[in-house]
Amino acid sequence: MHIVFAILTVLTAVAVWSWRLRMARRGLDELGQAAKTVANAPRRLAFKWRAGRGGVELIEDPREAAAIMMMMVALGRGAPLSARQADMIEAEIRTHFSFSVQEAEELAAHAAWVAGSQLPGEEQMRRLSRLVVNAPQLSPKEVVDLDTILVAVSEAEGLPTRAQLSLLQIYRDMAGLKT
Repeated sequence: MHIVFAILTVLTAVAVWSWRLRMARRGLDELGQAAKTVANAPRRLAFKWRAGRGGVELIEDPREAAAIMMMMVALGRGAPLSARQADMIEAEIRTHFSFSVQEAEELAAHAAWVAGSQLPGEEQMRRLSRLVVNAPQLSPKEVVDLDTILVAVSEAEGLPTRAQLSLLQIYRDMAGLKT
């Protein structure tokens, strides 16, 4: 009887210590998870802040801004983007930004998504124009070249509409160009 009691005591002790080790391991795992959450908090908060802003407000690259401006001018006609306009925008991106065909297609698709997610508005055009004009990596010639590109995009389907001309004028005013 003493032997059975001793074996039962040993098994109970092993079970208790096994349970305690599992609880300790679970506690350490939760502590590690909490540490990861705290470590990722700045990145998560930055993402939430950026996600709270809309399309055009996220743009920081002047090439991306220029591509979106081209799309906004094309969509300023009030009709969906035509194949001619899309081809012209991709060709301008390849030519002036020295992008490959695939890179130009990807940037044009991104620009179409951003420009299509909101109405082509004057405030968005001002913000993008400001970003392009104030970009230190762009020369004055490139700023003038963008005006020529925007005009070509606006004329891809015939004479530009009033809305397109308004967007062009906003860029010209921000760039200090005279018409």
